[in-house]
Amino acid sequence: MRLTISILLVFVLSIAAFGQQSEADFAIRLQKHYGSINSITADFTQLKQSALFDAPLISKGLFYFESPDKIRWEQQEPSASYFVITKDQVIQYDGESVKKSSGLNMQMSIFRQFIMSTIDGSILSDKAFDKEYQSTNGKMYITLMPLDKRMAKRLQKIELKFDEKSLLLDQLKMFENADDFTEITFTDQKVNAEIPPAIFQ
Repeated sequence: MRLTISILLVFVLSIAAFGQQSEADFAIRLQKHYGSINSITADFTQLKQSALFDAPLISKGLFYFESPDKIRWEQQEPSASYFVITKDQVIQYDGESVKKSSGLNMQMSIFRQFIMSTIDGSILSDKAFDKEYQSTNGKMYITLMPLDKRMAKRLQKIELKFDEKSLLLDQLKMFENADDFTEITFTDQKVNAEIPPAIFQ
């Protein structure tokens, strides 16, 4: 009986160690992979669910990323708008006029850092989050739970879904609470495709 328990214990500990190693390996693979990426383009669908809405708010558009620090988020539906973030400039189009500003305000700076760290996987090393990993059918599902109590009041958790083969982020889901969340799904992703300079101007 003791032998059986010992064998089971070794097996369980081996599984746990393998899981931890797989998680570490995935984070390392992800960051190494993004070292070779110069650009990403993708279609996105954003769904915002809230207890305040009768129905989810859905928007669609295009996402552009160019290394090291250029991002364009272009909404095409239900109305046209976009913003461009570079290292030291923000360009915003609200459907009527274009506004440019030097320097990033706190909101844009946080958004830029969040997107960049999610894309390259460095968020997986962020000690501000507790992390859970689950690999299923070629997808790596990662749940990030903020450890800071102030952050946890505004953000319950973040769920990421990566394709384990391409190492691209397929979906990002941010929960403010059990009823309110924002889900962004990326499709038709292209890596290292040339992006016209005008996209970021």
